[in-house]
Amino acid sequence: MGTRILDFRFGLIDLEGVIFNPGILYRREFGRFLQGRYNISAKEALVFYQAHEALPLEGKFDRLLAQHGRPPGETAEAVTAFRTSVAASRPVVSEGARELLEILVSREAQLFALSEAESRIADVKIQEVELRNFFGHMIGTEHAPRGRGQIAFCGDVVGLPLEAFAGQSFVLASSPEDVVAARELGFYSIGIAHLFPEDALKAHGAHEVYRHIAYLSLHLRHA
Repeated sequence: MGTRILDFRFGLIDLEGVIFNPGILYRREFGRFLQGRYNISAKEALVFYQAHEALPLEGKFDRLLAQHGRPPGETAEAVTAFRTSVAASRPVVSEGARELLEILVSREAQLFALSEAESRIADVKIQEVELRNFFGHMIGTEHAPRGRGQIAFCGDVVGLPLEAFAGQSFVLASSPEDVVAARELGFYSIGIAHLFPEDALKAHGAHEVYRHIAYLSLHLRHA
């Protein structure tokens, strides 16, 4: 597969879904959380999580808690508490993410991190894993809502009209919604299938799709 990622001056990158690996983080914290809160073996919880990977998070909690005699009404509270716990945890950096950022910055790309949190929170997370220096701009939810809002806002940051900015930019996205938003605004979209199947990202119009960010990094290393 060829890639046009090096053709662009600006890069807009999904922080939580691309740079960080939520799948590994969720699996790691699931066992710890259930053992600490419900005295369910962390090993049992991890085996359950992996065996039911396709279930949404609510479904995982609902089924496992029921197996241990907990009432159905506890699921919503447990999921909320778990998400809070995960949000406070040290993020897991996706394999290949650092290398990709190094390559892009070495080619003088200006990078934006798009976050599902406020910038101050995202800033702490990315400094924790020593990646902050790669990004010129941190765009959190206080600037604009996720998806279309944040993508369009980046053009304002550098003082370019949206159409001109889009023509010089790629969006590295992890969700079908972000792929659609990027395409509708005229951006070159690259889907990273950490959270959604490759076919889903392709079906929603991604120009390129990679199963993992490490595959894109490897491709660029040998380009």
